[in-house]
Amino acid sequence: MKKNKEKKSAVREMMRYSILEGAFAQIFLVLSGPGSVFITKFAIMLGATPIDFGILTSIGRLSDVFQLFGMAITKHFKSRKAVVLPLASIGRGLVIVMALIPLLIHDSKYAVYAFLLIFFFSASLQSISANAWIAWISDMIPVRIRGRFFSRRNQYLIVIGTIVAFLASFYVDIFDNPSGTFARFVLKMFSALYHIPSLSMPFVFLILFVASTVLGLIGVRFLSMQPENRNDFAKQNLGKMFKEAFKDKNFRKFLIYNFWWMFAIGIASPFWQPFMIKKLGMSLASIQIYGLISTLFSLISLRYWGEFVDRFGNKTAMKFAIILGGINPMVWVFVKPSSAYIIYFEAAMSGIMWSGVGVIAMNFVLSIAPKGREQIYSGVLAAFSGIAITITAMLSGILYPKPLTIGVLHFEPEQILFAITGVARWSAIIPLMFIREYNARPMGEAVSYLKFIIFSKMVGLTKWRFRNINIDDK
Repeated sequence: MKKNKEKKSAVREMMRYSILEGAFAQIFLVLSGPGSVFITKFAIMLGATPIDFGILTSIGRLSDVFQLFGMAITKHFKSRKAVVLPLASIGRGLVIVMALIPLLIHDSKYAVYAFLLIFFFSASLQSISANAWIAWISDMIPVRIRGRFFSRRNQYLIVIGTIVAFLASFYVDIFDNPSGTFARFVLKMFSALYHIPSLSMPFVFLILFVASTVLGLIGVRFLSMQPENRNDFAKQNLGKMFKEAFKDKNFRKFLIYNFWWMFAIGIASPFWQPFMIKKLGMSLASIQIYGLISTLFSLISLRYWGEFVDRFGNKTAMKFAIILGGINPMVWVFVKPSSAYIIYFEAAMSGIMWSGVGVIAMNFVLSIAPKGREQIYSGVLAAFSGIAITITAMLSGILYPKPLTIGVLHFEPEQILFAITGVARWSAIIPLMFIREYNARPMGEAVSYLKFIIFSKMVGLTKWRFRNINIDDK
């Protein structure tokens, strides 16, 4: 009885510290992690070229390959904490060095090179650390409450990340030239009460990234307080597990499909944020609004995707996600600065699509992997995904097209890539057809079910409207 109480106490302590650590880690990632709009803005300030943006996106995804190194390194340590803490600290600490680049290196070309090199080491070290952390926390949190815990944890992190992103965007927009629309409005309101001194953009980012690093290291401190179980992964034969994974014919088919899908995703991946900033003239606050809309619809649709996957299987659900995934970039093909508001409507559809892809990706590999081999299958999948998107992100930068004019229509180079990635995403349904999933239901059955649900909702709405009409009114 006493031992059981101690175990429950350790789990509660782990959950409490994990949420605190996660909050600080989320702030760090929002401000200076792979995919951060502030990293994109920083690269633009340094003078990054299309090829550089291709490399930048590649770094963010290539770091996924290092998850395999995480498994190999963890195998040689009895304590996962001994792996996670130093790697996370160094990875986050390197961001301060990155922030000093524009102050120390004045040649734009070499400044960008130094930035990409430091960012690569920072992202890679954190990826290795993250792989060991996933195994660490999975051992501590019981399976029966793991879903509820991560769901609640993610809700906290999304709210915190959204708030911090807006505040940081407003901070950068104040000193940017020209400043963002919202920042100009606030400055005009308070200029009579308080004088805000001018600050050059290198110092703006220095302050931002120093704050990001300090908060990230506070997160590492909370991480060090988390208890851990013994590392049983060290007893397993890593080489044997890899061989078993690649001997699995169905898993090989799944890898081909996933490689194809991520290859398609990577075609325009370096240029979404630069296009919004440079071609559409959007402020960072405006970009955060786009992200907020996408996040809200993602949260709303998560439960429905989960129910759909449980009823019809991952394979059928992914077919619908692929259809949506091809439509999204096509909207961007025809967006101009004067019609930039359109992408806010696309943000809703994008949030729905990516929430589905996230649920499916997590469940699909688990449905295919044999019991006890989930970690190795997930690691191999992450590595293949990283390689695929790295290749196309690099090629997108190297083969960056020229503007195209067809009659009265003018297309920016990024918009040509958006069209290509849309078609490529739709083509991913071809390798998906060859994967075997035992509980998958036919596409026609799923379509019939959706029609029934939509019709039922419409009939219910009609009945509700007529119930609220007083037939005695004259």
